Amino acid sequence: MAWTRDDAAHLLRRAGFGGSLSAVDRLTALGREAAIESLIEYSRVDDPVWSNDNPLGFANPEDDWEVVRATLLYRLYTTRRPLEARLLWFWHGHFTTPQSAADHPLFMRQMQTWRRFATGRFGDFLVAVHKDGGMLRYLNGAGSHRDHPNENFAREVMELYSTGVGPYTEQDVREAARALTGWDVTWPEQEVVFDPDRHDAGTKTVLGRSGNFDGAAVMGILAARPETARRTCAKLYRAFVSDRLNLIELDRLIRAWNSSGGDLKVVMRTLFGLASFWDPRVRATIVKSTLDFGLGLAQRLAVVLDIDRTREALWNFQNMGQAPFNPPNPAGYRTGLRLAGASMLLERAQWASKVVNDWAPDSGIDALSAGLPSPASPDALITTVAARLGVPSLAPSSRAAIAGYLGTTGIARDRLRRATRDVAYLVAVSPEYQVM
Repeated sequence: MAWTRDDAAHLLRRAGFGGSLSAVDRLTALGREAAIESLIEYSRVDDPVWSNDNPLGFANPEDDWEVVRATLLYRLYTTRRPLEARLLWFWHGHFTTPQSAADHPLFMRQMQTWRRFATGRFGDFLVAVHKDGGMLRYLNGAGSHRDHPNENFAREVMELYSTGVGPYTEQDVREAARALTGWDVTWPEQEVVFDPDRHDAGTKTVLGRSGNFDGAAVMGILAARPETARRTCAKLYRAFVSDRLNLIELDRLIRAWNSSGGDLKVVMRTLFGLASFWDPRVRATIVKSTLDFGLGLAQRLAVVLDIDRTREALWNFQNMGQAPFNPPNPAGYRTGLRLAGASMLLERAQWASKVVNDWAPDSGIDALSAGLPSPASPDALITTVAARLGVPSLAPSSRAAIAGYLGTTGIARDRLRRATRDVAYLVAVSPEYQVM
């Protein structure tokens, strides 16, 4: 099958947040297999934004809770590793901890940990999660004592982070909670420590297996369960391929998981090779998340984010239904049509106006209509701008509405930039732009 520019753009939307036109050109030039590898093997790409503790240049980065969220959002936007950014957002939504539930250093450390394990082995990831300082604070693992073990994390790690409801009982939760005792987070140092005197060293039975288990052993039991492989692979499939599971393809992901010992990089490489991932009928079927919509539009128009704009983005994105790095509960963020409420869609329109009309540089707008003759026909302008924004095919009703606004007269060179901004805005608020 021929590799097209639309294929490259589709890959970058699903394996990143959309990226710039030049990023699409780079992937197109590589070819499919090399493009996939360039995204998956992102550790080979130098990315200085993660080595800079204060990339936005905040005057007092330790004194402002908003700094943490703004810095992370800026990193997701500017990173040279789009798949790493996408996976960090995915795993943050899976292993949820609100930034407000952990102090600045703990939350930043958690995001670095999630980055480190994003394409590693899932079992190792679970072990890191159970003793992460932010997670210990959020789900009450810090201070859990053998005399009164807290069951909160034990319950959530089974229900939400691994097997899902079904294979475990309340007794399994209680036994796992015993194994998880002994951990704490010091104050004010914010260091994670383990006190063996507070740990229950007795025999526990979890999911039919017995032993003197600690937290790492329980995480290993959960990671090895077939329910965990199926549930996690299904969640990755829904996030990257389609809300409608293809059970044959899901089985391919599970086989990749099992043969590699839960290696997430192997699973992702398999996922990007699935026929459904490339099927044109499956494109434009996933409702864009707030970040997909907001960051993707800004990236495509080459918008430069600074402190003020990033702070505005945090506020706008919250009003769109997802407060970045502050998920509402352990189950994570709203997704899908739950992001399509009237007020949320109105906020998307306001964000699109801000990005297209106020922030996008002339060069970013001109790139959307580059190559058109003068005068440009309205129909050609609509087709070109929509395609370059990632909408290869507008519905007849959307096209008619935009055409009605433009009129039928050819657009002279001195009017083209303004007309391009207008079309870009109208495409960005169309139903077709809300999906990917």
